[in-house]
Amino acid sequence: MLRLSVIAIASMAVLGPAHAADDGCEKFAWPLLRDRAAFAAADKTTVAAGDTLSALPAGALLIRLQTGAQATFAMPPERKPRTEQWHGGMVRLPAPPKSGIYQITLSDDAWIDVIQNGRYARSVGSTGRGDCPGVRKSVRLDLDASPIVLQVSGVAPETIAVTIAAVE
Repeated sequence: MLRLSVIAIASMAVLGPAHAADDGCEKFAWPLLRDRAAFAAADKTTVAAGDTLSALPAGALLIRLQTGAQATFAMPPERKPRTEQWHGGMVRLPAPPKSGIYQITLSDDAWIDVIQNGRYARSVGSTGRGDCPGVRKSVRLDLDASPIVLQVSGVAPETIAVTIAAVE
């Protein structure tokens, strides 16, 4: 009996971590541990689409979105939503403290546009997975030290969590 218990415990110890790694969260092109922890935190900053923030959020930002028909954007989204029923919106952010590569990570499937100086910022890399609970994709952009308009569109739920931080 004791021998069976030891075997069962040993099997759980071996299979438990393997199962957790099978969810896809460790298979992004770069580590997203910080973003996943921020999305899981209870103290996320919540804003409504259209708001202007006075500082870049230190953790996750939870954006309450508008229906697609009501969503307003600084510039039209570069990609049309895949479905008729979607949510979106924009948030104005202050200038990053310095120019460089910044990473924006999204909790759900969405199209993201980042606008600086009246132009769409171009991605220098992206990674996405559909099999990581709570994290859908992460985009890296080369940003300068000027204000940002963050736009999301094509979002199924009414809210989306976002992190933005300099790449270390």
